Amino acid sequence: MVVNNKIDNTFGPIGVFAGIVILLLGIYSCFYNWIGLTSVIVGCFLAFSSTNTQIDFSNKRVKFSNNIFGLLKIGYWTDIKPEMSLTIHKTPSKHKASLQANETQNQTVKDYRIMLIDEKGVPILALKKFRDKIKAETSLKELAEKLNIKT
Repeated sequence: MVVNNKIDNTFGPIGVFAGIVILLLGIYSCFYNWIGLTSVIVGCFLAFSSTNTQIDFSNKRVKFSNNIFGLLKIGYWTDIKPEMSLTIHKTPSKHKASLQANETQNQTVKDYRIMLIDEKGVPILALKKFRDKIKAETSLKELAEKLNIKT
C-alpha cells in the first residue's frame, strides 16, 4: 500500500496565486493569439508544481518527489533501514510579499513535519506535514509501528 502526502507548493502561496492569474490571462489571450499558449504553460507550472512524499509500507521505502505541473513526479525511492528513526521538526516558513507604497507583508506559518532520520542523526526527508502538534505525534506513533522503526 502506497500513501501520498503533499508537503508544499514549490513556489509558495504567492507563486500559486500568480500562476492562476497568469493561467487565466493566458486562456483569455489564446482566443486572440496563439502566443497566449506560453502563458498557459507558465501559469500551469507556477500554480500546480508541488513537492510530495510517497510511503510504501509493504516494501518499507519512501519517495520524495517534485511534481512538475502537478503530473510529472520526479524523485527516487529510499529504502528504510532498521537503524533509521522518526522525529518531529517544527518548521517555521516565511512568505514575503511586496505591496504598494514600498510596504512588505510577512506571513509566518508554523507547521510540524515528521522527518526520517538516518543512523547518524541527519534528517533525510519529510514524510508528513501537520499544523497541529498533537496530530503529528499520533501520526508519528502510527508510522513508526507500520514501518517498524523507532521514534
